[in-house]
Amino acid sequence: MKKNRIALPILMLVIVLAISACAPAAMTPTEVIVTEAPTEAVTEEPLALTEDAGEVPFTVQADPDLEEAITSLYQAYYAGESPAFVEADPDLVVTAVSDEAYVPGDIPAVFIPDAVLIPQNDSPDVAEFIAFAISIDGQQALINAGLLPAAITITDQAGNTVEIAQPVQKVISAYGPATAMVYGVDSEVSLVAAAYLGARDATGAAAMEAIDPRFQELSGEGLFSQQDFNIEETARLDPDLIIASARTAWLDTASELGIPFILYDAETPERLTEAILMTGSLFGPHATAQAQAWVAYYDWLTQSILDQAETIADADRPQVLFTGTNPLRVASGDMYQTSLIEIAGGVSVSAELTGYWNDVNLEQIAAWDPDIIIVPPYGGATVEAITENPDWQILTAVQESRVYQMPKMVVPWDTPSPDSVLGIIWMAQTLFPELDTPDCAEQANFFYNTFYNYAITPEEIDSICAFD
Repeated sequence: MKKNRIALPILMLVIVLAISACAPAAMTPTEVIVTEAPTEAVTEEPLALTEDAGEVPFTVQADPDLEEAITSLYQAYYAGESPAFVEADPDLVVTAVSDEAYVPGDIPAVFIPDAVLIPQNDSPDVAEFIAFAISIDGQQALINAGLLPAAITITDQAGNTVEIAQPVQKVISAYGPATAMVYGVDSEVSLVAAAYLGARDATGAAAMEAIDPRFQELSGEGLFSQQDFNIEETARLDPDLIIASARTAWLDTASELGIPFILYDAETPERLTEAILMTGSLFGPHATAQAQAWVAYYDWLTQSILDQAETIADADRPQVLFTGTNPLRVASGDMYQTSLIEIAGGVSVSAELTGYWNDVNLEQIAAWDPDIIIVPPYGGATVEAITENPDWQILTAVQESRVYQMPKMVVPWDTPSPDSVLGIIWMAQTLFPELDTPDCAEQANFFYNTFYNYAITPEEIDSICAFD
């Protein structure tokens, strides 16, 4: 009997070992232990986790048609592990983008078209995963899984059809307004060199460095602009894409390099929104969502101001002159500055001119006799160059002290760039301070936090939203 009591445990041990050898080697977080019947197969349907399921970074509740995409991202981020799907109380919700009326607010984390990641708590694991999902690496993981395209075809604003490999990782931007658009769609990480509009003066450079510590490294001053293109530096940087103005002088040279380039020409509100959306599409779903959010914000804000301006009688609309880098250079009707004046409720006295900046004489300006003169924040232009010039004292705007300089943080607010949405607000409040238009300070705080990821200071807001 003693011998049989020893043999039985040995026999049981052999059976257990044999069963274990047939079992899976390891469990992933999505697998659920079935305690009632150890010999049953584990179900493939997502189930709520039990305490026996082990530690997972976070749980996910996803629309069924989005489970494949989130699984691909999760496995890329967590080295082959699978997400823990639950039916209630998740840490992360993955769902379709809601189609609600626009209200200025946070931009959703879109990782594939029309699908968004929504954190349900302050978990750092969730925050880090979302950051990965909307990054270049996350985009690449989805391309590898066949869930995003490996290349896109775009028709740029010069009418060129260009195929762009995805994801775009290295970009040279030789056009300052387009550089601002890259920042506006949260894709500045892709920049390897850039022209920066409004950063040549010390104040603008300091502000740009506060927004992006890489500014000094990225600045292509003297290398890349509408006039300059350094081939040697381009070869060293080996970009995937070059961004430029349609009025660029060196396009024939760039075309010989075999590097795709996209051209911009956005001198109207419609063309500006088109340019922003084009920029978003270059950089993937998250950038596209950023671009769409800016367009929705721009439309919401301009409509708010247009609604107010409609209450102004034509006879009460001020005659406005927008000058250039010297007082006798003025904006034409084809330029974006004229659109800003019109949206704000003014009348541009130089709207009949065509082309780009026009040189005129003082006799012409005296004939226009504008009620308001606005000078740009670049090229050394100053209010004093007009108000302290004896020849200009005959003008109504000078006599009534209504000569102003358009503000800028870095990018001048009168240029066809994302920042111009603030230029419209400033223009409206300058022309009609009595109207109930959106507040410059409030909107500047929202804009820079949302589209530049920059916590603008109260002092900076006070400086750029000054109206005297």
